[in-house]
Amino acid sequence: MPKYWERRDTLMLALLAFWGYWVFAVVTQPAWLKQFDQTVALSLHHTPGWFQTAMLHYTLLANPHSMTIIITLITVIFLLLRQPKSGLYFVINSAVLAAYGNYFIKQLIDRPRPTAWRLTNIGGFSFPSGHATTTTVVIGSLLVLAYDLLKNPTVKRALLGLGIVSIGLMLVSRVIVGVHYPSDVVGGCLLGSLLLYISSRLTSGHRTGTFHFHRQSK
Repeated sequence: MPKYWERRDTLMLALLAFWGYWVFAVVTQPAWLKQFDQTVALSLHHTPGWFQTAMLHYTLLANPHSMTIIITLITVIFLLLRQPKSGLYFVINSAVLAAYGNYFIKQLIDRPRPTAWRLTNIGGFSFPSGHATTTTVVIGSLLVLAYDLLKNPTVKRALLGLGIVSIGLMLVSRVIVGVHYPSDVVGGCLLGSLLLYISSRLTSGHRTGTFHFHRQSK
């Protein structure tokens, strides 16, 4: 009999509950969340100038135009490697789940962006951070596929570390440039993690290789 419920499902259920609590806190704005946003943002806004400049450039990688190019190139690479299932998994996660999932929550919460500190200008709502959600899903999807396709555990661990750092820097960059509260990027990362997990759980064992279409004999 197949095992439909695993221990990691319980952990993700707990993460879902925490994300729900986080959304509730963003909507109700308790004192601790305001203090969290203020303390973290203030510390990041006092980082060295060279680091802020680097983050101003780094954050552009997750802009819609840049991300469209990145997603397209990676998908083409998967197709060239004869991994159409991986390409489909990646593009659905990155271009559909992350984009529309984030957009729906943004419209629902309707949180204005911070205005006290800006290194760049952008419109739209603040929670959750689209850059945080998309980066988490894009890099997370690549890590899932890397663990599916690669055999060397050292390479896997190295890629995991690089992925975590890359996501973390994107979260930091959105606060440094002043277009998000820290609670926005935390919420975006949580949302991206949940979407990634659901997608990966549903596609387990079907993310690599080619499609096989069987013709019915007449």
